[in-house]
Amino acid sequence: MTRHPVLVGTVTLDVLHEGQIGSGRAPVTLRWGGVMNNMACAMGARGAGPALVTADYTGELASAVATHLAGNGVRWTPLPFAAPLPLFHAELADGSVREKWFIGGAAIDGLDPTVLAAGRSLFDTASVLIGGTDATAPALDWLAAEAAKRGVPFWLLSADPTETGKLRPARRDSDLTALNLLELGRWAGRPLDSMVDVTAAATELAGAGHCLVTLGGQGALLTGPDGTFRQAPPSIDDPALTVGAGDVLLGCLLTAHLGGQDWPAALQEATKLTGAFLAGPASAERPYRVLRDDAGRRPRFTRPREVRTICGPAPPAAARSTSENGEAQVDDLGFCTEPPDGIEPSTYAPRPLPSPGLSSVVTNDR
Repeated sequence: MTRHPVLVGTVTLDVLHEGQIGSGRAPVTLRWGGVMNNMACAMGARGAGPALVTADYTGELASAVATHLAGNGVRWTPLPFAAPLPLFHAELADGSVREKWFIGGAAIDGLDPTVLAAGRSLFDTASVLIGGTDATAPALDWLAAEAAKRGVPFWLLSADPTETGKLRPARRDSDLTALNLLELGRWAGRPLDSMVDVTAAATELAGAGHCLVTLGGQGALLTGPDGTFRQAPPSIDDPALTVGAGDVLLGCLLTAHLGGQDWPAALQEATKLTGAFLAGPASAERPYRVLRDDAGRRPRFTRPREVRTICGPAPPAAARSTSENGEAQVDDLGFCTEPPDGIEPSTYAPRPLPSPGLSSVVTNDR
């Protein structure tokens, strides 16, 4: 059985612009967003083969979400509840968020323990479960308990400075919490005026596990049972857009660690990759492509399909793909996948047919 990271959250449509609405300052950036989407796409570009669990989006953009995720090497696994695609609108100051609005909370609030439990089989092949504080507290508690029950790590990303009350010290050394300096200060409830203060607060939040703190122009700090490590920021002058950079850093860090690197080496690699990501133009059509080992290779992706049913009867045997003659395969989550072509590694190579009772065929790309 091939295992892979499973992320739970939402994709958003981001509208980002410098200055206030109506100021006429160019450019306006329209792109796919959401902390779990950003992480998943970074992990997909690095070859981790992540699965992203979300609502089943409604409306004209639903198929575009599928195409976007597939093109970035992410397996989209929507749960059986429908919700509109959320909108994230942000006013920027020099590429960073100054004011923001999130519209469409049903897509994230609907990921409650009952819905997650109904799709529990989606976590059977998880190497790690990953959530963000934009999810509800009960959902995060459920994910943490499910990860502990399955004996896999639970990694939690702080998605908003106003949601730090959902952060809890880890109980296991394999768990990790990631946040920025502002969020750490709010969680600690005290000023963090020095690196001694930052390290103390991060160690407290890490608990038995690890804590990653992004420090903006000062780089990042990672602390855990194996020590505390500082990493200088990437060498890049005046990035056009920094929104989502922390999500990309964490996605690259976790992929490197899952691949066998120790935490300091993984953080160093992730920082270099994030610098490459930030160096790209805000208008890049494929912003995650720079994270691939070979930026010119074909992306790993699941083939777009019309049906996105998660729970229900398995398709007839005759309708399933076989592993012969280079045809598309059905993997252990029930997804139709691209056949090996001599170009791509084996992340999406032939896998066993799914067991009866779970049929889940993909669609299309945030």
